[in-house]
Amino acid sequence: MRLIYGVSMVLEISNDNSLADAFTWVSKGNTHVESGMYIEAIQCYDKALEINPGMADVWNNKGLAMARIAKYEEAVVCYDKAIDLKPDDEEVMYNKGIALAKLGRTAEAIACYDKIIEKNPMEPGAWCIKGDIFYESGNFEEALHAYDRSIEINPKDETVWNNRGLTLVKLDRLSEAIESYDKALEINPKVEKIWSNKGLAIAKMGQTGEKIDLQKIASAMPEEEKVLEEIPAFTEQISVPVISQPVDIKPAIIETPAKQPEIVEAKVETISEIEVPKHEINEDSKDYLIKGNTFFSKRKYDQSIDYFDISIRIDSQNSVAWNNKGLALARMGKIDESLICYEKALEINPEDHVFLINKGNILYKQGNHREAFKAFESAFELAPESNNAVKGMELCLKSLKKSLKKKKS
Repeated sequence: MRLIYGVSMVLEISNDNSLADAFTWVSKGNTHVESGMYIEAIQCYDKALEINPGMADVWNNKGLAMARIAKYEEAVVCYDKAIDLKPDDEEVMYNKGIALAKLGRTAEAIACYDKIIEKNPMEPGAWCIKGDIFYESGNFEEALHAYDRSIEINPKDETVWNNRGLTLVKLDRLSEAIESYDKALEINPKVEKIWSNKGLAIAKMGQTGEKIDLQKIASAMPEEEKVLEEIPAFTEQISVPVISQPVDIKPAIIETPAKQPEIVEAKVETISEIEVPKHEINEDSKDYLIKGNTFFSKRKYDQSIDYFDISIRIDSQNSVAWNNKGLALARMGKIDESLICYEKALEINPEDHVFLINKGNILYKQGNHREAFKAFESAFELAPESNNAVKGMELCLKSLKKSLKKKKS
């Protein structure tokens, strides 16, 4: 995120005490934003705007803070205030477009970047963000066109080449996707996730009939580097990670089961998924599932398992109860027993990508990286939008590479 500090320049040439007070609040707000304290930042910006509501930069910064706590409607209102005061500010228009995209108001978001491009058709960042928005809305042909235009203007941005590759994968143009990843890696060979994306594209090509050697894919990955895992595609408040699709730089991770009684999160290693049952659950079985989830959320895993067991005794086909029992066992370190539960859940519902991801997590913990990869790959085939399936495959490829390196040494 880049805050706008322009208000300070006005204050440097002013002796107005009220403006000085306003700047003090702005400065505090900016500090809070940089520390991730967005609610406190908003309160400070409000104090500043009470003193002087005509500060466009402060409206922008308040909008950024609102966006950081997912209050996108409020963020748009702030950006509109800033634009009313400063109609030609492209940075605010960038931010407004991002917030609109988060709200699913795709046409309005695209219109923001079209305005920027109309003024400056050689602005690669605006073309890139257009591509991101088209990508997220499933309009992959338009996304590809936007990325191509960005690359024509600036062919040295590895993020755009990577995102072009992701788009080509969605269009099943896998050879071209791999070429795009190669271009990205020519620019910056140290970004490991681009290597992973290339490996996953190669693996997907193997689904068409060619046998793929996982060890070969892993060996194509570079040595692990201490570099940024995500590369901002522009300078404002969201970024485009080099993984399966553009998402926010700070994905929310829920630490407890969600409110619905049949939903539970699986959080093992760095992967998390939630489960929604695909079939009607016996009401009595569901009641005990609810009680089990309640104990799970309190980290009372022994008690949660007792209730999951009762739920299963009432309805042995309750795959969610089997899954949730597996989660509780995994939290207790009972990995082998956990795997048995996931296998049982998959017997009941073999096409549930969440169960496959949870199974992959356990296999990964056991050090069985090949079988874990297969589980994550199966999950990816069922749910290509699942970032966790992609993340799981990436983790397995990294581990396979390390084991290959040890064998060579």
